[in-house]
Amino acid sequence: MTARLFDTDSHLREFTATVLSCRETENGYAVILDRTAFFPESGGQGCDLGTIADAAVLDVQEADGEIVHYTDRAVQPGQAACEIDFARRFRHMQNHSGEHIIAGLIHRLHGFENIGFHLGEEVTADFNGMLSRTQLDEIEFLANKAVFENVPFFCRYPSEDELSALSYRSKEGISGAVRLVKIEGYDLCACCAPHVKFSGEIGLIKITDFYKNKGGIRLVLRCGADALADYREKQENTRQISALLAVKQNETFAGVKELSETLKHTKYEITQLKKRLIEAKSTAFQPERNLTALFEEGLDGKELQLFADLLHKKHGGIRGVFSGQEGGFSFAICGEEKELEPFFAALKSRFPVRGGGRGGILQGTLQAEKETLLTFFANYESPAC
Repeated sequence: MTARLFDTDSHLREFTATVLSCRETENGYAVILDRTAFFPESGGQGCDLGTIADAAVLDVQEADGEIVHYTDRAVQPGQAACEIDFARRFRHMQNHSGEHIIAGLIHRLHGFENIGFHLGEEVTADFNGMLSRTQLDEIEFLANKAVFENVPFFCRYPSEDELSALSYRSKEGISGAVRLVKIEGYDLCACCAPHVKFSGEIGLIKITDFYKNKGGIRLVLRCGADALADYREKQENTRQISALLAVKQNETFAGVKELSETLKHTKYEITQLKKRLIEAKSTAFQPERNLTALFEEGLDGKELQLFADLLHKKHGGIRGVFSGQEGGFSFAICGEEKELEPFFAALKSRFPVRGGGRGGILQGTLQAEKETLLTFFANYESPAC
């Protein structure tokens, strides 16, 4: 069985190990060492990467008590120098250790269990109960207070008798030797992953999002360097928004709110102007026959319906109004229901049409060229017209 160096020293970057075996597989070369600092993928956390001799470690998995390192090339038996990608390892430790503090606080303050964890580009943690924004703000504050206090992390395998006397957080179905991670004053949890030695190494814990999930809540976290990168990205977005609005960075919300109100008012004014324009055009319209297709840019569904309805009410017949780009149009067509039924059947037999209606109003979309549509309207004949 491979000795697990990461259990006792999470900050070990380089080590020497004996290569016990190396065989080629479809996933690369499977290398077994007598001891390793490479953490295998487990419990929602990705594995460590790095090198064994001159081979790159592509993946690390645990199977039947052995830790298998998959490399890009063969490694010769005997002694080999190994090195962990410590930047990746430290990022994982910052995020996972920060999640432990958050989960410990939620359990202590609200009694909820951590039922899911994933460490990828960001950390997600699932809990079997709901929390408000105010409650999460308090938890985030207390979590960062733990960081500022620089409390120690202790990782160890207690005896069975000692374990039975302890109260600790644990996933369901855990088997074998139990490794406990203790955060002095904040949490005690069963966990196999490497962690920081002191909470100050985490740097910063930030809850960036949360939402309902399976009857509980899912938190999205960023810790340490990831939290700093997230802050920088959002600060740059805020800087650009403040420049566009010509306001200070801490006044962007007020600036956006004011812009939103202005746009809302402008949209209302445009809608009223469109209605007046539609009313004027429908009044000035001079029909040459009882069947008409008009084209007007920039109208939405309600405006199309208003235009077609006014044309029909003022001039009778079948009146269609179309808006869109050449080849694809939205439409509204109004007329007497008994007239529209055969007309719509003919329209659908001629063009790809999506939509329908009743009570003398048809609405939808169709694919056609403008001139082809005009020709169809000009040539359509019905006893009802």
